[in-house]
Amino acid sequence: MKYVFAFLILVFAILGIYASMVEPFQLRVTEYSIETDKWKGQPDLRVALVTDTHAIWPWMTVSHIDRIVTEVNALKPDLILLLGDYVATHPFGIQIPPEEGVKPYESLNARCGVFSVLGNHDLHGNGSEGWPDAMRSSSIPLLENQSEHVECEGFSFYVSGLEDLWWQKPDIDKALDSIPIGEPVIMMMHNPDLFVEIPSMVTLSVAGHTHAGQIRFPFIGAVESVIPSRYGKRFVYGHITENNKDLIVSAGVGNTGIPLRFLNKPEVVLITLSSE
Repeated sequence: MKYVFAFLILVFAILGIYASMVEPFQLRVTEYSIETDKWKGQPDLRVALVTDTHAIWPWMTVSHIDRIVTEVNALKPDLILLLGDYVATHPFGIQIPPEEGVKPYESLNARCGVFSVLGNHDLHGNGSEGWPDAMRSSSIPLLENQSEHVECEGFSFYVSGLEDLWWQKPDIDKALDSIPIGEPVIMMMHNPDLFVEIPSMVTLSVAGHTHAGQIRFPFIGAVESVIPSRYGKRFVYGHITENNKDLIVSAGVGNTGIPLRFLNKPEVVLITLSSE
């Protein structure tokens, strides 16, 4: 029996090392193709999503964020969207100054621009102080219930961004108010729970926040009780279609709560949006 016990300890130790020191650094690229008549016959648009970076030393250092930025730029996207939670607020590390943590994002390069929204950790929690102001002071437009018209190389569409569901006051009507009826719209939000309120005129919604459960198990996937959503697994991950609407939820690149990932590698998302 003592050998069985020793074996189990060894197995759990190996899994712990893998989940903390290996998988969190195995960045992958997940691709989606979405065809919709809401894209109004425009050329294909390549959209990269980066979310839930959760900067904190040693798990998500400035140099690690630099590497993520390099990999995103190598994808040559037309548009890059940052979906919030730039800082980690868990106690398992040393906080990074906001100005240093934000600086790498300014090297992102996309011909149709880079846009951002804030997440819940940026607004509340130990270590979040200064991050909203750092994002607002950066060269990247921060959309807080706002929209921007994008025209570039044959494209004409709007990018909208909502405030965080938990600590701000997201206002979908305000965000969309300036957009003419029928124009293509990409809606950015940190928390996918807002998707139920998004009108069907929006071309595509994108979100993060859930980390796809962060720790997933064979056969059952994410544990529903730890998913930070009032809808359980409904919006936990991937491409969700409901009521003639499309949503992409990314698993994100960082960790929250505890610095572990298991069967759920960090990801950058690349979406090809095309017209039917």
